[in-house]
Amino acid sequence: MGGPMAQGRGALPEVLKMGANEMELVVFRMFSSNPDGTPEILDYGVNVAKVREIIPMPVLTKVPDMPAYAEALAQVRGEVIPIVDLGKWMKVEPPASMDIRLKVIVLEMLGTTVGMIVHDVERIRRIRWDQIKPPPSLLQAKHSGGVTGVTKKDDDDASLLLILDLEGIISEMGGLIHTHEAALGEIEKTGKEKLKGTVLIADDSSVARRMLKDTLENAGMHVIEAVDGKKALEILDDFLTRIGDQPITDFVQLVISDVEMPEMDGLTFTRKLKTTPKLAMLPVIINTSLSGKENKEKAYEVGADGYMVKFDVPTVLHEVSRFLK
Repeated sequence: MGGPMAQGRGALPEVLKMGANEMELVVFRMFSSNPDGTPEILDYGVNVAKVREIIPMPVLTKVPDMPAYAEALAQVRGEVIPIVDLGKWMKVEPPASMDIRLKVIVLEMLGTTVGMIVHDVERIRRIRWDQIKPPPSLLQAKHSGGVTGVTKKDDDDASLLLILDLEGIISEMGGLIHTHEAALGEIEKTGKEKLKGTVLIADDSSVARRMLKDTLENAGMHVIEAVDGKKALEILDDFLTRIGDQPITDFVQLVISDVEMPEMDGLTFTRKLKTTPKLAMLPVIINTSLSGKENKEKAYEVGADGYMVKFDVPTVLHEVSRFLK
């Protein structure tokens, strides 16, 4: 399964290129045990644009002093990459009677490559973002806050498909380092004064929102949060209702939006914002875990004013400072 995905490395899914508020997901399965010993099937999805390839289990090299779910490295096509065991992170084990042939989904995101061990890979499915809903709190608790969306697998299938917060999982692995002092240190290093202004951030990942909010607030900004593009648009529409003829930029000076979000993706959100006359002057920076030239080009095609890949503090401050003087 490595060929087509390897060729599309860094590419935006075709459905998002068409601006259809849709995406393609690689659906994979994890197996747990019901109380009676029968297998419980858990279906998950990951954006095909993040998937470099899918491979059989490689030879693993254990790394000392790491959590059990992130204790290994492997060599894949000449590159040594960290391997995260999703089953151990989720604390699920298949019934002993099941013959599981583990697979590794090799992901390219956040400017890095990481392998994720899963129990099985099903197929690629096309899902509309407005069909993906925020997960209920009970489901979030079961997955340690690692789920950002839930939807039905098919119209004629009542089983659920869960969208994982991969940024959060990699962060928990220790793959992302962020402290309150980081943003302040970068400001001091560049000799700039603190930035001022109000920023609206739209991101379904609580980890991503927290990290971005910490950086922006430490740099002197006020932050308004939205969990998806639909909520962000509602916040801006509410401002327009209340401010009358005053320009929106008197109240919000910048929007930073993720791409992958339930209800309304970031590209659709940006296009809607830029085609609304009273909002069009509001600068939008796309902030995504998806790297690659095609992704950046599409962001600018829908009207974005800036683009950055999560989570690099100097890049965040550099991009934001272009709009908040």
